[in-house]
Amino acid sequence: MLFNTAQFAVFFVVVLLVHRAVPSGARNTWLLMCSLAFYTVWIPAYLLLLLFEISANFLLLRRMQRSPRPWIYLRISVAFTLGSLAFFKYAAFLIESVAPMSGALFGVSPPVVDILLPLGISFYSFQMIALQVDVYRGAIEPPRSLARYTLFIAFFPQLIAGPILRGAEFLPQLERGGVVEPTRTRRGVWLIACGLLKKLVFGDFLLARVSEAVFEFPGVAPASVHLIAIYSFAFQIYFDFSGYTDMARGMGCLLGFDLPLNFREPYLSRNPAEFWRRWHMTLSLWLRDYLYIPLGGNRHGPGRMYAALLVTMLLGGLWHGAAWNFVIWGGMHGLLLVVHRSVVRRPRGEREPFTLGDIARVVLFFHATCVLWIFFRAATFEGAWKILVRLCTGSYLGDWPLLPTLVVVACVALHVLERLVRTNLPAIRSALARNPAGAAIEGLALGAVAALAAAASGVASEFIYFQF
Repeated sequence: MLFNTAQFAVFFVVVLLVHRAVPSGARNTWLLMCSLAFYTVWIPAYLLLLLFEISANFLLLRRMQRSPRPWIYLRISVAFTLGSLAFFKYAAFLIESVAPMSGALFGVSPPVVDILLPLGISFYSFQMIALQVDVYRGAIEPPRSLARYTLFIAFFPQLIAGPILRGAEFLPQLERGGVVEPTRTRRGVWLIACGLLKKLVFGDFLLARVSEAVFEFPGVAPASVHLIAIYSFAFQIYFDFSGYTDMARGMGCLLGFDLPLNFREPYLSRNPAEFWRRWHMTLSLWLRDYLYIPLGGNRHGPGRMYAALLVTMLLGGLWHGAAWNFVIWGGMHGLLLVVHRSVVRRPRGEREPFTLGDIARVVLFFHATCVLWIFFRAATFEGAWKILVRLCTGSYLGDWPLLPTLVVVACVALHVLERLVRTNLPAIRSALARNPAGAAIEGLALGAVAALAAAASGVASEFIYFQF
């Protein structure tokens, strides 16, 4: 069930009504049943895989606690979880990669088996590993029961595409059973409405058509259309993924839980380090804490640090998809991080608001990000190369697509507006509370957002990150 469908809306309304009606002590049990039912709707057989991985990791977690050599069970758990992820996500990719060499050397190529990727496996695998490592480090107490552990992993609002939860931030909330209160409910309604607006109106209705037309037939349209298509995809994937996250966080609020922020106006970043502190933040933190720092981080000199950055981003790119395009995309981001750290030895903290000098940095890095999105979006390296050649050699003097250009300009303005609203949210809430018509104004704004989302719902498509 997609968040942006009537089927899911009915499902969630039923979940919410029963959740509010049952005693607080029974709410987690109800949410666990609903989460498993939600996953079963897709492919029932893969629910068995999810439950098997959950049960195995919970058993290993228990053994790790009681063993005088806990590192053995930690390694088994990580190997088992990554092995399952590798089999379902990367087996076909590895076979396709070695097939040409095998054919040339032995005259026989291994058969390629097309394995359907279990929904959300990239996300829940990382969540399982993070909890195992945190318990091993003594950073958090493990869940008390298999049911609690299962709900932590399978909580349906974030099961499919994150945000990736940490035990320290979510397990205590599960212990309390979620806290339902008017402020959290109000925030949840707004998050769901804004998520639908981002996904349906901007991601699907306004941006998808022009980007898909160019990436499906790379190198055919004029250079100006290619440029607008690249800008369009940059905002399409942002609105698509952040829209999912907003809806997940909104549903969490309505159920009494606070899920972590996953995006913070990433296209207003001034450098690659800041971008990865603002884009898919829970994944960036996971890569930092469980890959970059164990690889040495910045504790062993510049050479080790640069190598750790490159390896982390290469594997981060591979996490996004089993294709060389994603490896190239991750590697190029790694190179940008290496260059940035070699020039800026002591990175400064993020400054808000912007200075005038920051505007040029934002524009420059935004275009660098857009160029790298080409490798992320293109179906093949050949297609990405055709787009780059068209951008570099084509003419920009012809007719520009008027409506797509205006949409991109509107997206830039909306991105800036997001920053202004976020940084001034307390003042906005205070002003609405003081204004006698504040509730009416907020209601009208919420109704307008809902109406726009409903009007664009006919072109709804699957979320981009579902493929990962």
